[in-house]
Amino acid sequence: MKRWKFFLLTCGLLSLPSLSFSVTDEEVYKLLQQLMNEVQELKQENQYLKKEIERLKSQQEKEIKEVKTEIAKNTKKEESGISSGFFSKGAYGAGKSKVDFYGFIKGDLIWQDSTSVGTVYLLWTLPKKQGGHDSTSTITFRHSRFGFDLTKPYNENFTIKGKFEMDFYTQSNSADYKPWNPQHAPLRARLAYLEILKNSWELRAGHDWMTIAQLYPHLSNFPAGSYMGNLAYRLTQIRLTKNFKLFDDDLLKVQVALDKPFNFGKLNSGLASFMDYEPDVDFGYPGLEARIAYHTKLFEKPALFALFGHYSGQEYKEDYKTLSGDKKTTSFSTGLELSLPIPFFKKYNPTLSGEFWYGQGLGGYYTAGIDQTARIKYWDNSEKKYVYATTLSNFDKNEDKIISITPVHAIGGWVELGFNPVPKLQTWVGWGIDNPLNSDLKGVKGARLQQQMYYAHFLYKFVSEFGVGLEYLRAITDYRKEDGDDGVVNRFMLSFYYFF
Repeated sequence: MKRWKFFLLTCGLLSLPSLSFSVTDEEVYKLLQQLMNEVQELKQENQYLKKEIERLKSQQEKEIKEVKTEIAKNTKKEESGISSGFFSKGAYGAGKSKVDFYGFIKGDLIWQDSTSVGTVYLLWTLPKKQGGHDSTSTITFRHSRFGFDLTKPYNENFTIKGKFEMDFYTQSNSADYKPWNPQHAPLRARLAYLEILKNSWELRAGHDWMTIAQLYPHLSNFPAGSYMGNLAYRLTQIRLTKNFKLFDDDLLKVQVALDKPFNFGKLNSGLASFMDYEPDVDFGYPGLEARIAYHTKLFEKPALFALFGHYSGQEYKEDYKTLSGDKKTTSFSTGLELSLPIPFFKKYNPTLSGEFWYGQGLGGYYTAGIDQTARIKYWDNSEKKYVYATTLSNFDKNEDKIISITPVHAIGGWVELGFNPVPKLQTWVGWGIDNPLNSDLKGVKGARLQQQMYYAHFLYKFVSEFGVGLEYLRAITDYRKEDGDDGVVNRFMLSFYYFF
């Protein structure tokens, strides 16, 4: 503004020759020279502003292009024109990440002809004398779940991902959760992990499905064959994966993980009055898992061959009153799994899948040994005798002492045939077995010696978002005669799904 005033004043002075004062040629020259300098500066500033505007426009166009590319790569366009996914706010100084919200709402009507451990889901049957022909029924929503997938791509070789997934299977009758009832079951964390993908490497940390035995039978019954032949569940872990691309787009996936095992339950609640004793934690080292999987194609369909194994340990105290005398034991597994397309009746898309495993100390979240991790021998001071048990619910930390711990060996697996008899109907039929070594359970009252499952599961999708399922599951659990004889449950489950 000052420059323009100076310019106008100069022009005015030059246009007033009749005034009583005079201006020399030298002064006029100086004024003109100063004016030219000011004009040159204005030109330079104007040129700089033009370049800055062009740079900002180019940067904006580049950012818009990057956002469009990111959306194109990481969102799916539905037929309705709605783009799936949204973006996070970007907390703690982070940039925005793409978020996909997903899940399903499920309502189940369940009836079975005998009682079992579990009502909304079945873990194992009770002995015939306890539960035979005592039918039960229930209706539940608790299998419903929802989750969030988060994605932050930086370039085609580097991406950060995350996942949160919740369901409604929290259950506790402890004072902390009372009053509890299945009509308002609280949320439970199913999955919560972050993942870094860099070229052919993957690093995952958090709560996820175990690295071993990653195939699961298709069952509507929530535990998906746990304690009936299907090994492994979910554990908190740190997993490293290396992908090797082979010929014809075949893939060799090598995975190793450190995990927090959970196969021995805590001791009775009185023990945890001043400290939280967990045998898996007291061992002092994390568990180790490994898996090698070969992904290929057979008959133009996906196929899988995999080998897996794990090792972990547990530690009890011989005398919990004085916290002295370590009693250690170990858990391990080794096995294989496969999924193979069948070259016959191709129009029905038949697939044969399954797994086979062997190991010891496989109770708890390893979901084998029919939840009998080890035979624990302890001195019951009140009864003045030795007791053999697979839990310590009756163990008195002030009086009783642990003598020995023998891990229970077990062998098992499952096999399943999946096919599509009509385009909208998915069908799976299968069998599984969990068979602990009987001699490892010698002297244990109520020991579960073997469990088998037979099942048929049908899911009909009227549209991609809505489906109706029907499942028949027969579970047979072997007991000794003196413990009540074998238990058998025939279970029927009608399910309604809304997928989103």
